[in-house]
Amino acid sequence: FEIAKLFSKEGASVTIISSNKKKLNSAFKIINKNKKKVKHYKILGDLTKNKKLDMVVKKILKNDTPDILIHNIGGTLGIKPALSSYSDWLKVINFNVGVAIKMNNKIIPLMKKKKYGHVVHISSISAESLRGSAPYAASKALLNAYVSTLSRELAKSGIVASAVLPGAITAKGGHWDKIKKTNPQMMHDFLRHHHAIGRLGNASEIAPWVLFLCSKYSTFSIGAKVNIDGGTM
Repeated sequence: FEIAKLFSKEGASVTIISSNKKKLNSAFKIINKNKKKVKHYKILGDLTKNKKLDMVVKKILKNDTPDILIHNIGGTLGIKPALSSYSDWLKVINFNVGVAIKMNNKIIPLMKKKKYGHVVHISSISAESLRGSAPYAASKALLNAYVSTLSRELAKSGIVASAVLPGAITAKGGHWDKIKKTNPQMMHDFLRHHHAIGRLGNASEIAPWVLFLCSKYSTFSIGAKVNIDGGTM
């Protein structure tokens, strides 16, 4: 939401996607307030389901081939042990990496025809620390490897593929928001041991880095993976 809000303030035509109708409508209403003579779009759809993903991509391409594609879907799905079933592993991998791969395969070939594009993937410092949920951390590590290989393949096509790796972020209703309320000591211990800055981050501190990676200043940022994590230890 913060990323979409920032892009709309910069005058970009923004398309937001969500499987939550209430949150989608609320976000869209706010984004439209930042309109600068451009039209914004919203699409309701669950990207983890192939038919819904195909429908979403068709709706995106109906307007035009996007110049920018930002993948901001991911999470543990409540699946944490390394000895989780293989089917559960695949669910987490699809959620964190598979959706991006499927959408890229449909949209990037059209970007290549334009010889221009920016594709940013929201990864996580979990990919490097490998803490917390094993399937999630491993999926983000896979996402980072995917970004490296994808970006090299696209390097001479005019398309810049990259990723940002946020640290622990606070958001209303999110994981750390719940921990703060139910187990503040756990949050305090985590920050003391793992965040040099001593606090959680905010989405508004991540969004400007995504904006930069989609700007004219990022032409040499092929495969960049930027840690924005409050000095994670």
